[in-house]
Amino acid sequence: MNSKKTLKIAAVFSAALLALNVSAFADDGGQAQLVSLVNHLQKQMSLMQSTLDSQNSKIRNLENRPSGGGAAEPAAPMSDYEFGQRLDGALGGAQKWLKDLSFKGDLRLRYEGFSFKSGNPSETDDRNRFRYRLRFGWEKKLSEDLKVAFGLASGENTGGANVDPTSANQTFTGDFNFKNIWIEKVYASYTPGMIHAGPLDKVNFTAGKFDNPFEKGSSDIVWDRDVKPEGIYEKADFKLLDTENFDLNSTLTLGQLVLQESATIGNDAELFAHQFGLNAVTYVPFMERPLEWLGALSMYQYHNYAAKSNFAISGTSLARGNTNVDGDATSLDVGGFSIWELYNEVAFTPFGMPIRPYYDFLYNAGAEDPFGDRNNAWALGTKINSIVKKGDWELNYQYKWIEADAVPGFNDSDFGNGHSDKRGSVLKAGYALSDAVTLNLTAFLVNNLSKDTGSIRDEEQRRFQADLVYKF
Repeated sequence: MNSKKTLKIAAVFSAALLALNVSAFADDGGQAQLVSLVNHLQKQMSLMQSTLDSQNSKIRNLENRPSGGGAAEPAAPMSDYEFGQRLDGALGGAQKWLKDLSFKGDLRLRYEGFSFKSGNPSETDDRNRFRYRLRFGWEKKLSEDLKVAFGLASGENTGGANVDPTSANQTFTGDFNFKNIWIEKVYASYTPGMIHAGPLDKVNFTAGKFDNPFEKGSSDIVWDRDVKPEGIYEKADFKLLDTENFDLNSTLTLGQLVLQESATIGNDAELFAHQFGLNAVTYVPFMERPLEWLGALSMYQYHNYAAKSNFAISGTSLARGNTNVDGDATSLDVGGFSIWELYNEVAFTPFGMPIRPYYDFLYNAGAEDPFGDRNNAWALGTKINSIVKKGDWELNYQYKWIEADAVPGFNDSDFGNGHSDKRGSVLKAGYALSDAVTLNLTAFLVNNLSKDTGSIRDEEQRRFQADLVYKF
């Protein structure tokens, strides 16, 4: 309604009111009061007209303002309460489920070239292939003590509904066919906050298919970094010393892990894993970062894994490199795996550059011939610098010696043309093209240990990898 219409209505209303009052006052003889009322109404109408003129002026200024011209008044910041109310209205309450929910994943594109060198007439052909690895998952914190997680990953089918647990790589091949996506992990983790007693700092219970809790105190001569164990594990962290210049912490991890569940009684295969680790940190005046030492003693007791073909998935052996020539083909010659591992790692930062050398040694005490020459493995190496953000770089060198019956087939799947019975060097270099994208180059120079024994020839496997990794 515009101002003119408003004035007309006000005038009519005032005239009607005046007529009523005139009639009333005429009957009562109150002419003086009538004059006073008329004057009061005139003042009210004048004030009303002044207000309408002011409003019309503001409206004209707003209508004549050019679009995009002039600086708008900054909006007041939205309060947390208002934001929550608007989000609740938009999502219908779904934000309560989204709270404490995090997503992450990575994509790796890889070129891989193979070159085989030997004096044997049946030389293995060279090979070139392109592969990718895709992983994506989420983690949901249900409370201060409880969280659940779920992840998907690529990987090649080994037959039936199985995939090699030591690799999430998928090769580009197969006449443009579609590629598989698998459940990589699914677990629940409980960390009760009320458990504190003396040096005991934290206790954790996790069940399902989960990230490997034994990686930190082991190298990849034991665990390929793609392996996700299944079952239950318990972990306790202890703060033994906490001083101004020296800290000493320890960790005890126990795992009851499922390898094969069989319908035949007595043929199930399990892994009972135990690891005790010490972590010492001391502050050195001439170094930018503290000097750190990590030591771990692990014991892996494989029950029934080497027998009844429990080392095979749909006919594809995971025990690649383990001897399997004597007796029943469904049982490995080693007889069993009871592995003791001693791991040591030091981290220091001279001249502002972090350096992390390590040494790892293991012995299979569960072999039928525990003092034979096939039951040991060791590795040493060092990592120089580390990648955190754009422009960072790192270098890595390793030398590995893995005898045929030292470990089962859950170690590094890229080392040579199999998991065990290998020795050789690994050289790596990485550079961060951005905070999220890294370029990695790797070279494997590997030889067979049991050369010229049976079908094993003196062959060197040269493998070169170029990776582009995007993390999100």
